Amino acid sequence: MRKTLLLASVIMAIVVAASAQLSEGDQHWNARAEGHQGGRAKAAQIDAAISAYQKAAAKEPNNLEARWKLLRAIRFKGAYVASTSDEKKHTYAAGKTEGDAAIAIVNRELSAKGIKANAPEKDVANAARAIAGAGQVFFWDSVNWGEWALAYGKMAAVREGAADRIRREATIAMLVDPKMEGGGPQRVLGRLHDETPRVPFMTGWASSKEAVRFLKESYKIDPANKITRVFLADAMVSDDSKNGPEAIRILREVINSPNDPNYEVEDAKAQEDAKVLLQQWGG
Repeated sequence: MRKTLLLASVIMAIVVAASAQLSEGDQHWNARAEGHQGGRAKAAQIDAAISAYQKAAAKEPNNLEARWKLLRAIRFKGAYVASTSDEKKHTYAAGKTEGDAAIAIVNRELSAKGIKANAPEKDVANAARAIAGAGQVFFWDSVNWGEWALAYGKMAAVREGAADRIRREATIAMLVDPKMEGGGPQRVLGRLHDETPRVPFMTGWASSKEAVRFLKESYKIDPANKITRVFLADAMVSDDSKNGPEAIRILREVINSPNDPNYEVEDAKAQEDAKVLLQQWGG
């Protein structure tokens, strides 16, 4: 009896410690825009968030909330703090490692429910919906793999099977919750279709029309999301140059509309990307 009580006390202490680290990570995450200049953030707050989430995951390895929040923080650092190609590669390589660890935990949870890792996406999603944090793990791992692909080169990513992994994980996340992160899974799938090289027998599924379709779905869920709007405008022109005037209108709205205070850095970077596209298109 005493051993049982002692074990329960130890487990509770671990859970409490992990929860405290999660709360600390969230505080730093919410302060990630501190001292930012446009779409470029400073490292201090996001590094502190990453450290806290890593400690939470170390204390409670099966805590998927700590895992997906760690993936989210790593992606932010790579996208908005890292300034050189080497820095981005290093950051997203770490994201891949952490993502593999998180997916392994989800797969064990799925296996306990009788679902194999390579089961149809719908079956995985139906089971993952009952596992707190599993959908977010699939989503943020797909995001990090997408960023890794851009950092290391699209063809290198195709050879490593990144496109198929991103497609599968984002699809599972979408089936778990299509409204996740403001239509985030559809945003990932749309960008994936737009950016993936069409390689016969490997990525022949990539389609500019599918890119536009997915991004329009994401836009319907969260019309204010500036990243979605920039991706949509870009995909519209890739699909058909006749869409140029409408795409230019979308980009001008991105630039001229106020930024969401909860996403100051992300929105500012989207505005910067919109300006680059307008310059390219002569708009």
